[in-house]
Amino acid sequence: MLPRLIPLHSPHNVNDQRLGRCSHLFPQLPILSEYNSLPFLGRSTMAPFTNPFRRAAAENESGQITVHVKWGRERFNIPIPNPDMTPLSQLIGTLSHQTGIPADQLKLVFKGAVLKDQLLTLSSYGITDGSNLTMVGKEGPAPAPPAPTQQVVKKKNKQPETDSEQVLVDWIRSLVSGVVEPLEASIVTFVHQAAPSATNKPKVQQSFEVLQREHARLSELLLKGLLDMDGVEIPSGWAEARLERKNGVKRLQGELTRVDDAWGNRKRLAT
Repeated sequence: MLPRLIPLHSPHNVNDQRLGRCSHLFPQLPILSEYNSLPFLGRSTMAPFTNPFRRAAAENESGQITVHVKWGRERFNIPIPNPDMTPLSQLIGTLSHQTGIPADQLKLVFKGAVLKDQLLTLSSYGITDGSNLTMVGKEGPAPAPPAPTQQVVKKKNKQPETDSEQVLVDWIRSLVSGVVEPLEASIVTFVHQAAPSATNKPKVQQSFEVLQREHARLSELLLKGLLDMDGVEIPSGWAEARLERKNGVKRLQGELTRVDDAWGNRKRLAT
């Protein structure tokens, strides 16, 4: 899922967290290239929107575009960091989460046609910088802006202080799901793009450089999840919590291996 929509009149600064080699924690993990975190999404207002992520040099390097989604009287300006690797399902999931409209009742219309195949990337539909889309779905209230005290930038996950093992188990499970589930659609798209023998690739095939950047992004996010899991402290005798952490590490490592294997196959084609 793409990041949560942020009103344009409440800009926030984002400090990217860059990770280096963590061989003492996970010797099997790759060294990752630097990658900037996903930009915020925004809702338009009467005031001009100055977004540093949209500087021309950055756009040329990363391929970022901005699309405009109209919903009734609301209009959202949504930066897409990589339309060649962003499936339609990611955009629909974000809009569903923000507006409260169930994803199966939400439709996006572009140039008079309903976009149906959610596995296709946005660029496969011909969506480019400045494209206008219309959202159709069950009527409901317009999304309210976040409260002034709301923390928009997600902070480092902090382990709860509790005497209940079940609370810790639930927190570990939530931590893993919070990493994997938003990336599932992107991982599927990446694997299909990178696999030489994939039968359901998107119509637009991506360049080696685009896939390289996406591999770095997915790997870094999964690695951050593994590092969070490594920092979980489990009291002696809490076997269920220890097992939950073990399963969480296994799930994250499995997704990372899946991404790395797909990228390894793609690199061999280029040699």
